[in-house]
Amino acid sequence: MTRTAASASPAASALPDAAVSPDASTSPYGSVDAPGPMPLRRVGGSGPLRIGVLVSATGANLRTLLDLQDAEPDQYRVALVASHGTRSPALAVARERGVEAWTGDFDAYCGTASRAVTPEARAAYRRRARQWHDGLDARMAAWEEENGPLDLVVLAYHRWIEGDLLTRYQGRMINQHPGDLTVLDARHRRVLIGNDPVAEAMRLGHPTTRTSCFLVDGSHDGGAVLCQGPPVPVRPDGDAPAQERDQKLLSDRPCLEWTVRAFAAGSLALAPGTHPDGSRVVLLDGAPLPLGGRRLTAPAAPAPAPAPAPAPAPAGR
Repeated sequence: MTRTAASASPAASALPDAAVSPDASTSPYGSVDAPGPMPLRRVGGSGPLRIGVLVSATGANLRTLLDLQDAEPDQYRVALVASHGTRSPALAVARERGVEAWTGDFDAYCGTASRAVTPEARAAYRRRARQWHDGLDARMAAWEEENGPLDLVVLAYHRWIEGDLLTRYQGRMINQHPGDLTVLDARHRRVLIGNDPVAEAMRLGHPTTRTSCFLVDGSHDGGAVLCQGPPVPVRPDGDAPAQERDQKLLSDRPCLEWTVRAFAAGSLALAPGTHPDGSRVVLLDGAPLPLGGRRLTAPAAPAPAPAPAPAPAPAGR
């Protein structure tokens, strides 16, 4: 997720997910057949989809993208990795795979959001953060002049982005968020935004957690949700960090794979209509999707192999 100075919004009620997550039968799509859908598509020509990745942590999402590249090198290429800092393990993952990787000095330049406790300090932090990301945008623009355009930017990034960088990649910047962004409160606000949505979902008594991949639009985790990974049952031991590790494998990975494939295929667009939370309706091959976009389910367990037929009894004499 992209982290912000805001923490997760409290739920107005701890209703179960099904009670607050609109589905295809109840979510109003608005005027989805009106003219003017916004296609989500690459800017480059033929060849592999060129992907840039902004990283902050372990590199799990970067590994997913590199695995896609390995499996289908004619379709996908991770071309550039950048971080706000110097210590993200994802940087080492990129370098080991021969991908150009940039470090950053965001905290030295901007400070940290957690220490910006007054309105004046928050405004100053936000101004510096925009300046820093505008500088990153200029560097990426120069890189693209030399190396060709990036078609898609994937965030696994713990800083809030505003300004020129967001404008440049409008409609082409997606974020992996570990919370179920279809969970709304009584005022139709997303509940599981900001920091630690997995722990918040467990605190609220949700039976499952899942990853949401959304289009970054400048809001606080409020963009159009393109896809949700399979729901992951909450661990009975209540271990939130372990739950998030499980989710990275079981929900993050399929969610990102599906979204990147759909984007590369040109299958995604935004309709003019909106959902109750104000986010745009997503179209898949022209058909409107419910809030949450394409909701993946866990693959069915393989059927047990049939028992071998008993050996025939030896013929009697």
